[in-house]
Amino acid sequence: MLKKRFKKQPIVLLIASIFVCIPLLSKNIDISYDDGIQHIARLMGTYQSVQENQSFPVIMSNFCNGFGYSWNLFYSPLTAYMPLMFKLIGVSFTNCIKIFMFCMVLASGITAYLFAKEVTKNKKIAILTGVFYIFAPYRLTDMYARNALAELTSFVFLPMVFHGLYGILKNKSKKEYWLIMGSVGLILTHTVITMYVSILCIIYTLMQIKNLKNKNIVKKLIVSILLILIITSFFWAPLLEHKISADYEVFKSGRMERTEVLIAFKLHFLDLFRTPKKNIMIYEIGWVSIILLLLTPLTIKKLRRKYKATTFYQFYIFALIAGIILVIMTLKVFPFEHLPSILKMLQFSFRLLEFSSFFFAFVASVNFCILIKNVKYREVFIVMLVLMLFTITYSSHLHYTNNLDESKIWPAVPVTSSTGRVHAGCATFEYLPSKAFNHKEYIETRTDDIIALEGNTQIEDKQKNGTNLECTILSAEDGTIIELPYIYYLGYNIILEQNGTNVELESFETENGFVGVKLPTVKNGTMHVSYSGTKIMKITTVISILGILITLGSILWTNLKILTKQKK
Repeated sequence: MLKKRFKKQPIVLLIASIFVCIPLLSKNIDISYDDGIQHIARLMGTYQSVQENQSFPVIMSNFCNGFGYSWNLFYSPLTAYMPLMFKLIGVSFTNCIKIFMFCMVLASGITAYLFAKEVTKNKKIAILTGVFYIFAPYRLTDMYARNALAELTSFVFLPMVFHGLYGILKNKSKKEYWLIMGSVGLILTHTVITMYVSILCIIYTLMQIKNLKNKNIVKKLIVSILLILIITSFFWAPLLEHKISADYEVFKSGRMERTEVLIAFKLHFLDLFRTPKKNIMIYEIGWVSIILLLLTPLTIKKLRRKYKATTFYQFYIFALIAGIILVIMTLKVFPFEHLPSILKMLQFSFRLLEFSSFFFAFVASVNFCILIKNVKYREVFIVMLVLMLFTITYSSHLHYTNNLDESKIWPAVPVTSSTGRVHAGCATFEYLPSKAFNHKEYIETRTDDIIALEGNTQIEDKQKNGTNLECTILSAEDGTIIELPYIYYLGYNIILEQNGTNVELESFETENGFVGVKLPTVKNGTMHVSYSGTKIMKITTVISILGILITLGSILWTNLKILTKQKK
């Protein structure tokens, strides 16, 4: 009885995940390297915004010399909030990220396993897919070289999206929930990766276009897309609101799709097979995968005999072709720079290795299990052992440091005239209003006072605590314009209390990219400033919650119907 209950698959995936994450146990592993410093700082800033009781914790009030800077309005928010759960057990921000990384590695192995199991109905192929996906060399680059937390997290949702899409196109019940959960996760994790996944999904759907004659399939796709948009509206609607309201650097042409960087980081063909010792970045496909991929012609012969007309075989061919094309697109020979600007927002063509890692994990696993009859778990462990040995050879490329000290990051590093293009906590300042970005010297030298830009006013007793500010306005002429010590983002709530009445004042962007306010005639009034979010943020939050409740209710209702039928 105990033997029947024992599940080998989770144990295999857990062992693989622990092995890949062993370097995280070292206190000297440098997870602040490259993007890592930004993720640590962002986590600190988000934590502070929660402590300030911001209705929407999106403004890092300690950043940009205390004038506030927002990551969470523009950058997918999942990796800002989920790692903070581990603060509940009292660990450091660095350790929050380390624990989160391990959880994402394990979760990605599980989602890859469940996807492959759905497609192949073969647990051995499924478990090997999860193992190959966990040991993908490019994952090590995301974890230990680039410390690209959002990209690493997106590994989890990629298999979920294809799991759901595959099931819907086969008209299977309950599979739309995989598509919804995977797509929501991707949108809230990495916008650019989401865009490329969407393109791949469209291509795969067109390959199965005959299935779209089924109205039920089309209905499931439409309902899924609507629920995905509804659930994620709390993120994308405020994003669009800010795009419409003012010029922000992130939306400027040429800001995110830097062609010169794209060209500079194209890969050499040999980068796919070996990594020089001096290199930190690993772009290899992996020799175990390569050997198994070379056996593809033999596998196709066998698959044609038994599975030619099946959706399993069709996805196998899709994964093989997509994986090869995506790898080619990372190379210097591919004219990536001539693609449309929206596709160049990928920034680095080597990011496509995430997708090829997933597709090749599936193809390599199918090849192994089709060519070797009656695969046992012994063979699975042998493959995993070989992958472990190859992974050990990458250890020389990991980056260690003795200088990782969170206290040096917080309070936020001040912006000064010597600040370079990249700044800890603000990255390349891409989330500043363009006016503030173009007047960065103003940020460097501005005091924390309320400044009168036009008219006369007398202000005293200013008390500022993060995004909360209170002051006494002794007098102000009608039409006086003042500038608050906050960089301009929508959602600041400004209340003037005078003669027992409260008046809400509208804000606007000043020429320096700060929050401006036009005052009426004031005598002995009190002004209260806080960050409470915009009406659209409040409305879409309610809409997103309703979308989640509808989805959960639908899942519950479907399961209840199934249970009722089974009892009958």
